[in-house]
Amino acid sequence: MSDMVSANAVIGDLYRSLGQQVREARLARGATQADLAMAVGLTRASVTNLELGAQRIQVHTLVAAAQALDVDPADLITRAVRGDLLADALPAGAARDGRKLARRLASVRDQIEALLPLLPGGPDASEDGAA
Repeated sequence: MSDMVSANAVIGDLYRSLGQQVREARLARGATQADLAMAVGLTRASVTNLELGAQRIQVHTLVAAAQALDVDPADLITRAVRGDLLADALPAGAARDGRKLARRLASVRDQIEALLPLLPGGPDASEDGAA
């Protein structure tokens, strides 16, 4: 019986981690739960439950969500599994802190990319220097 309880705990952890990956991908794209829900044909409450791991995400829903968020579903799964492995190996809170840092870095990257075209000689600058 304890093996069954242990297996259920591992499965629950996997779905929570997978939901967290979906959430992080959604936030990185600046999408709301309502946006994602509309894109995949779910309610906003269902998206909330998927992100929390309270509701198991079906494969076709995971693929639709990944497409809507412009990410590879295999990457979401891989990061979810690796996240669980890292969480087991790191001190309490370290994995969460790492995810926060990754979100902040992604935000800074997005801000820099938005500013690049405004710089002289930036990627959108014309060849003759005319604006």
